[in-house]
Amino acid sequence: MLPQVDLLVVWGEGAIAAKKLAGGVPTVFISIGFPVELGLVQSLAHPGGNMTGVTFEAATETYGKRLQILKEIVPDLKRVAVLRPVDDPAFVEKPLQDLAAREFGVTLLPVGIKSADDLEAAFASMKKDGAQAVMPTRSSLTFDLGKEIADLALAAGLPSCYPFRQAVMTSGLVSLDPDRLAMTRPAAAQIDKIIKGTNPADIPVEQPSRFELYINMKTAHLLGLTIPPSLLARADEVIE
Repeated sequence: MLPQVDLLVVWGEGAIAAKKLAGGVPTVFISIGFPVELGLVQSLAHPGGNMTGVTFEAATETYGKRLQILKEIVPDLKRVAVLRPVDDPAFVEKPLQDLAAREFGVTLLPVGIKSADDLEAAFASMKKDGAQAVMPTRSSLTFDLGKEIADLALAAGLPSCYPFRQAVMTSGLVSLDPDRLAMTRPAAAQIDKIIKGTNPADIPVEQPSRFELYINMKTAHLLGLTIPPSLLARADEVIE
């Protein structure tokens, strides 16, 4: 059990542990995906328990935006490998991915990994199945292996789109992820409300108000890709 505290603020997957250990302590989580599906809250609008916070994504629009970015770069894109963790309690398998894929006429090819040891076989599987691009899901495993994944995607000649910019700072092609600073502002407002007596059950879970687009032009050149000017114009950072 946790020591006696009046309010708990947790980042990322710490929310899952807090749900188990914090009892009824008011808790604000920041940057975890799909809190409803993970059982942290009853709904985004009405959390209904001792937890509320800011989720990094909870809707099909985010998947759709990443697929749209890949389609803008590779107009004839039909098959996208989805690199995802296996046996990760914080990862939620979302049918919304398939909904977003159908919207863009793309077939998703799920590829699971448990550790770095699985990466080479995973990329071999992608190529065998005719993947034209790879889209890692957001998880602690794919984040920690971001550079390795980006390097293997480049070596395999696969355009890649990430839910975290760190991979694009190395050799990943493009990323779309929430503005971290912007996420802390609504969390601070939620904390203030709880301190002033509002029950977390009555404080809606917030979603990111802004996503940032990063593009690695060096990787684009190595892959022989032309990034559309309209996409470059929307980018928050272009890495030359």
